[in-house]
Amino acid sequence: MVDKNRITVLIADDEAPMRNLLAAVLKNFGYSNFIHAANGQQAMESLRTADQSLRLAFLDIDMPAFSGLEVLQLARETWPDCAYVIVSAHSAIDNVISAMNRGAAGFVVKPYTPKKIADVLAKFEREAR
Repeated sequence: MVDKNRITVLIADDEAPMRNLLAAVLKNFGYSNFIHAANGQQAMESLRTADQSLRLAFLDIDMPAFSGLEVLQLARETWPDCAYVIVSAHSAIDNVISAMNRGAAGFVVKPYTPKKIADVLAKFEREAR
C-alpha cells in the first residue's frame, strides 16, 4: 500500500491557479507534500534537488524554459522511479502519443476533474507497490 504521507508530488504548470487546483484535488485524495514549479526550468531544478520521496510528477506540456515533454525526457534518466503524468489543455493525439512514447505514466486533459485525477492515481498506486 502506498503511504501518501511519504510521497512528494511535483506540480509543474506555468499557471498558478492550475497548480493550486491540482494540489487541492490531490489533497482530497490524501496527498499532502507538494513541490510547485512555475516553468520547466524550475521543474528541472526541483527534480535535481528533490529527495527520494519524489515519486509522482504532473507536468504541463506548455511551459516556458522547458516543455513538460522535455522535462519528462530529461527527468526519466535521473528519476526513473518517479511516475510522470503529462497534463495539457490540448488533447491532440500527437501530444498523447509523444508523452507515452517518452515514458509518461498518464495523460490528463485540463480542466482537472476529480475523476480524471482519481484514474491516474489509481494506476500510480497499483504500480508503486
